[in-house]
Amino acid sequence: MALGMNTRPMNFSQYFWWMAHFTTLSRNLQVVALVAVCWAIWKLRNRACFEHKLIRSPAEIVCYACSFLKYWAGLRPGGGGGGGDLLRQGAAMLQEEALGLHPAQAKTDVARILDN
Repeated sequence: MALGMNTRPMNFSQYFWWMAHFTTLSRNLQVVALVAVCWAIWKLRNRACFEHKLIRSPAEIVCYACSFLKYWAGLRPGGGGGGGDLLRQGAAMLQEEALGLHPAQAKTDVARILDN
């Protein structure tokens, strides 16, 4: 079960169907969310491979993706169709959910992300 849902996407087509069904995000913001998760996985994978730093929990990946979303939200025009406010709200909700599911890692993950 992911984020209270009883299904999960297994490919890009299912991801976009899943996002359209369970969120009200525009297609552009759905793509931004996907890119943030992929970028977080890539960055943490590189850190694990080249700096020998372990990925301690799935929440670490989600929190890292949320940090990208919050940063990118500041680069988008606010209000209207820009989506900056929606990105910030979505990132906060996603991070809260991830840290709620992994409370033991919550303090550690947030501290590590803020240090970078």
